[in-house]
Amino acid sequence: MKPTARFILLLVWILGILVLMGGESYSAGPAALSGVVSSQEEGRMEGVLVSAKKESSSITVSVVSDSQGRYAFPGDRLAPGNYHLKIRATGYDLDDPGVVKVEANKTASLNLKLQKTKNLAVQMTPADWFLSNPEIKKRLIDDLKFGQNCVGCHSLTPILTSKYPARMWPAILGRMFQYHSASLFERGEVTVPVRHPHDTVRPDADYGELGQFVSSINLSSRPDGTWPFELKTLPRPKGRSTKVILTEYEVPRRESQPHDVAVDSDGMVWYNDHGNQYIGRLNPRTGEIKEWLVPGVALKDAAGKASGRPVFDLNQNNTAGPLWFDTVTVDRKTEQLTVGKGPLRADGMIWDTKSSPQADGDPKILEVIRTDPKTGETKRFPGPDRPMRFYGDEVDSQGNFYGASLQYGVVGVLNGKNGEWAFVPTPTPDSGPRRTAMDSQDRFWYAEYYAGAIGMFDPKKWEAKEWKLHPYSLPYGIGVDKNGEAWAAGQGADELYRLNPATGQITTYPKGALMYGQSRHLFVDNSTTPVTIWIGQDHMAAITRIEPLD
Repeated sequence: MKPTARFILLLVWILGILVLMGGESYSAGPAALSGVVSSQEEGRMEGVLVSAKKESSSITVSVVSDSQGRYAFPGDRLAPGNYHLKIRATGYDLDDPGVVKVEANKTASLNLKLQKTKNLAVQMTPADWFLSNPEIKKRLIDDLKFGQNCVGCHSLTPILTSKYPARMWPAILGRMFQYHSASLFERGEVTVPVRHPHDTVRPDADYGELGQFVSSINLSSRPDGTWPFELKTLPRPKGRSTKVILTEYEVPRRESQPHDVAVDSDGMVWYNDHGNQYIGRLNPRTGEIKEWLVPGVALKDAAGKASGRPVFDLNQNNTAGPLWFDTVTVDRKTEQLTVGKGPLRADGMIWDTKSSPQADGDPKILEVIRTDPKTGETKRFPGPDRPMRFYGDEVDSQGNFYGASLQYGVVGVLNGKNGEWAFVPTPTPDSGPRRTAMDSQDRFWYAEYYAGAIGMFDPKKWEAKEWKLHPYSLPYGIGVDKNGEAWAAGQGADELYRLNPATGQITTYPKGALMYGQSRHLFVDNSTTPVTIWIGQDHMAAITRIEPLD
């Protein structure tokens, strides 16, 4: 046989293998359900989230269509039964295919047809509204930088689709800014109004000017139901961003607000409730959820009381040790809850801060307190010599304390030996760092909410760096995995960001399958390969597992 003929036969053989493999696939085994997503406008569509929920189940599994429009649910993700499908592709609706039957050891095939939506606004995330009209972000986020903002409680769609005229907005805004961020549309927790000089919005403020702006962007003077600007949306996932599986677990209490999550060594997922006095546990293998009331907290005082993130006993290696939610301790063996002093940090100590009340003026850290859990010995460090509080804080392995100031855009470092403070500004002024994390190299990471970036302070180099995301991302929660990659959850665009700090590569994954939800914290599960990300879907009564496939 001539070399050319052998080459052609080899090429045909390779192409045949690729066809049999189905190109971009999720697993080596047969899929439980697969098909092609298409529309008249685009043909085969990449980046469409396809969600399957079994009848009478509380679990929804979602995959993303690849560059050829193909979607496939791995065989081990959908048990035999009848399923209902939904999609998420901003600008499109699904022609309902009805009930889909999945059988054991068989691949059900179903192609999905999408139609242009007739109501784009209800599908838009805050980032889509910012993209459509950047002035919205400036007025409703940036100008309210030191107070509460609208996205902290809900999406922007209720505002933009409202028809309230300018004269009604001052009363509405005055009421909204007094609600706790854990409030729901169904039940609001009104906070006690306080004067706070550093806030740009106060309970007694005149909201006339802001009301005029809101009425100029809603439908109050638009009888044709259109906005005075073009509606734009962020692009759908492409390439590596489509290689992910999402699993959403519903919490039975619909008013539940899972705020923070953590996974123990048995694979059980623990969470707190941002608006109620509950701590819960999810068994991801069955979807079963069990909840406990936080002791000593009355219902009327519950908002935010259980919002401390779950932390495991580092000395117990996450096995049978206790689990802390700030000062609430859970004994995982006896399932008893007690009020304690708080979790151990990376140096084996208990750390806490004492701050001045907001009503006293500019918030200020009065002191940082370190307690030895073995001896009870306490060391008190004076707080910074400037008005400042930290939104997130961490302790490194050497016993140094790090805090990130949302208001001032600086990193504060307390030397655990001599008690001296040092401050490092973030590269972008007023970056708004929120949640924080410490990696294995004692580098301090933080999500820059206002700057739309992931930030890191390296104490060895005494250098702060940042990696820019898109300007409408509003990153909130952050974590670092065993490979040194950083992960951030965006509040603006319902996205999860993956940063390789060595190369600067950023991969964006979807983090919500069915609708816009909020997440203020993420947990990196390093026990899996690739790593798995868990988030609480605040205001959606759901917990989401995000599994990148590489």
